[in-house]
Amino acid sequence: MYQREGVDTLPAHLERAHGIAIKKVSQLDVGVFRVDRGDAGPPLVARLFSAARPHAAAEADLAVLRDLAKVGFPAERPFGAGTLTSHQGQAVLVTEFVKQVPKVERPPYPIVTLGARIARLHALPVPAGADRPAGALHHFAEGTMTDELRAVAGWLAAIESRGPAGDIVALDAIRRAVEAADGGDGLPEAFVHPDPVPKNAIFTAAGPVLVDWTSAGRGPRLPSLTLVLKSGWAAVPFMKGYTKRVALTDDERDRLPALLFSRRLIGLVFRVCRDPATVARSAGKLQSLQSDCEARAHEILN
Repeated sequence: MYQREGVDTLPAHLERAHGIAIKKVSQLDVGVFRVDRGDAGPPLVARLFSAARPHAAAEADLAVLRDLAKVGFPAERPFGAGTLTSHQGQAVLVTEFVKQVPKVERPPYPIVTLGARIARLHALPVPAGADRPAGALHHFAEGTMTDELRAVAGWLAAIESRGPAGDIVALDAIRRAVEAADGGDGLPEAFVHPDPVPKNAIFTAAGPVLVDWTSAGRGPRLPSLTLVLKSGWAAVPFMKGYTKRVALTDDERDRLPALLFSRRLIGLVFRVCRDPATVARSAGKLQSLQSDCEARAHEILN
């Protein structure tokens, strides 16, 4: 999912596809590029997806953006009529660049506002063209957090022979934790953005504008918030804004510690797969991670 082809020829593709001159293309993230134009037009953002991701998934991303534009939700906007193209078998989605303003020009309490805007999103109907399982990080899996945990279990199986000899007990401990992890099945569902963290918000004079709607769709609402809720500084103000509009159910409140642990566990397994020599050390952290998640959930909910 991290592999991209034809990055060097992407500017020429964009010039042909959109009839614009390209001055410079700068990478912002994996597969995400700022496009500065050679004419008088404002900059753009091009998302070059992996060839492993179906083109239909990018079509659903575009359906999300078009629906958000119709209802006036603060999000990035598609660029032009032919905003979605294909380059070397990879979907390319182009949107308008959203410019951030200095802190002195922003409204107060931006993270509280971000939480309130996600609550508004969760009250919107899911776009017909993007009614798909959602909530997983698209770099890891398509679907919900439960699908992400299934992918994680596959990662562990793939590295079983690569770890240091004698670490099978530690690997089994992590595997059992993944098998028992809570993916949020059965919890209230909504129209979700899988990763509504401050990194994916552009702070403007009108408030935060959410970007990176890759794989947005229908999913359990609380698991989709776990990335921002594991933040030490953003979780409490975010939830303050969110719960002004949304009342968590008793089941969501009870399962929040387990959902936070699932999110931390996915990150732990990702790091272990990058460096299997850390499996024993990582397994030794499982209990403390659970305790940290219980403490974080208590802080968020009280």
